[in-house]
Amino acid sequence: MSVEVVISKRLVFVNSLSGVAAKVLNLGVLIWLQQYLLKRISVEEYSLYPVLISLIVFLPLATSVLTGGLTRYIVEAYAKGDERRVTQITSTMSILLLSAGLVVLAVGLTFAWYVDQVLTITPERLMDARIMMALLVAAFVIRTILTPFLVGLEVRQKFVLLNLITFSTLLLRMAILLALLFGVSTRVLWVVVASVTADICGVLVTLVISLRLVPALKFRLHRIYWGVAKGITSFGGWIFIAQVADAIHVSTGPIILNKLATATDVTCFHLGSLAHRQIQDFSYAMQRPLLPPLTAMHATGALDRLRNTYVRGGRYGLWGSLFLAIPLIVFREDLITLYVGEQYISAATVMGLLLLGFPLSYGNVMMFNIAQAIGKVRSWALRGVSIHLANLILTLYLVGALEMGAVGSALATFAVYAIGNPLLFWPLGRRLVGLSAGRWFKETVWPGFLPGIAGVVVWVGLKISLHPSDWLSLFVCAVCGWLVYGGVLYVFGLQPPDRQLLLTAGAKVKPWLRGNWRGRRVGKQG
Repeated sequence: MSVEVVISKRLVFVNSLSGVAAKVLNLGVLIWLQQYLLKRISVEEYSLYPVLISLIVFLPLATSVLTGGLTRYIVEAYAKGDERRVTQITSTMSILLLSAGLVVLAVGLTFAWYVDQVLTITPERLMDARIMMALLVAAFVIRTILTPFLVGLEVRQKFVLLNLITFSTLLLRMAILLALLFGVSTRVLWVVVASVTADICGVLVTLVISLRLVPALKFRLHRIYWGVAKGITSFGGWIFIAQVADAIHVSTGPIILNKLATATDVTCFHLGSLAHRQIQDFSYAMQRPLLPPLTAMHATGALDRLRNTYVRGGRYGLWGSLFLAIPLIVFREDLITLYVGEQYISAATVMGLLLLGFPLSYGNVMMFNIAQAIGKVRSWALRGVSIHLANLILTLYLVGALEMGAVGSALATFAVYAIGNPLLFWPLGRRLVGLSAGRWFKETVWPGFLPGIAGVVVWVGLKISLHPSDWLSLFVCAVCGWLVYGGVLYVFGLQPPDRQLLLTAGAKVKPWLRGNWRGRRVGKQG
């Protein structure tokens, strides 16, 4: 029996939108939490969290060879209706992941106890750091061991349900955190306690639903076949290399600043990178539902659809990222001052430098998804390693030798990406789909930048003329620029496929709105 993996724009759009909704709630919680903690605890205690989170980034490296290709290969087997192979993959990889998870647990708990040998931690904060590290390690190990049984929602493209679970998990996390902060004490430790508790609950709920959606995701001793592990680990090996590069990138700033700068630098870098990280998270939420249909396109030889998706995805990536990044860059100092005060003003420079990376990278935002879908991650992984190693070396120089602190770390990232993206990543993305530079510029870069150019003019003009000094004036300036941005996007940026997509969406939404309006009128009359 062949099970179809649906290739549907509407399905991808709905799944992506649900992911964004979950991220919006998470962003709201994050904005409140950072401000609440910074006003009530010392900067030394606060800096523990971003530094430990930076260390945890390295944990997935221990198992990425085993997990990197797991979802892709299960999707492929499921699409072919080969439930026997799905069970083979699940049974075989679960044994390997259980073994790896137990090793990671032992090493991780040992590291947690001796964490002060690696990081600069004051004696009064040491026990908190140990507990936080141990909890984060334990949560990671639980998820890792259960990974083969959790992919059912992705295989069936139930991302709305998956995001609903994420949404519920976030609400639970918030409830636990509020109870601890207001009922016990104000400590950064409770952030990790609440997060780990809620995440484990979310994993268990996901497990139950996943097994119901794809019953073939089960362990059977007689289905263990070590041959299936070869292809998965080969693919996962390059994912491992890519994740090494990404871990270096994510953790370079906080860890180096912890050792070579001050707690204030760590905090400023963390605050300044929040906007960059959140926009990336929104992008990931939008792109996550794409892997199954992209894999199906490749499997069925639909190369034109892959090429069109790359072009359109880059255009949408520029529109979405610049819509948020440009006003944040222009009003960065006003925003940081209003949010946490002038003592953290260096965070504004960090924010601006990191956000400048979006115009350089998001026209090529579909590259990794395409590389995964067609099974060609080697070139992407090697380029990623080279760029992130260069970032590490330059950061050590700017922070260690020149003592530039948080700004030096951000400057290193911007400089490396400003050079590396045009030279290494842009040509690779086009080559993966067989696209000419001329078509990419005409259909992705130019229409992607047009609204941003108009937005820059408006936002800079408003900043110079109004000098926003409160939240209301800042909001008014942002909205005025967004209106111009949207107008230019609609008139000059939209391509024929985009307009057709809007017309199709409008045709489907209008009857629903009309029916809903009539229902309300009937209800009122009744």
